[in-house]
Amino acid sequence: MAEEVSPFRLAKDIGAQIAQLVANIDVDSLPREQRELLMLLKNQATDVRLDIRDYGMAETSEQQTRLAKEAADRLKNIQVTIVKVSEYNLLGAADTAQLSAMAEQLIATL
Repeated sequence: MAEEVSPFRLAKDIGAQIAQLVANIDVDSLPREQRELLMLLKNQATDVRLDIRDYGMAETSEQQTRLAKEAADRLKNIQVTIVKVSEYNLLGAADTAQLSAMAEQLIATL
């Protein structure tokens, strides 16, 4: 049986993978729109990690439910950004699929 990964660990892994992928791109040589898209993706990954941290620290079930919805919405937005970044061939098909699957897995754990 596969070991269950905590939501925070998943969020952290998504952020780390995005940071690594962006680090391998010469961002300064890209057109402004593509640079901004990559920065948006990095910022969204950070925001998701913080959302998940807050979700894990929620004191009431109502608060946790609200935070889970906010995190799920942000994860859906990150999936849209991942696809946009891949349309510029800044992410390969395998990375795009893996990041999208990780985001889906995180949504499912909330």
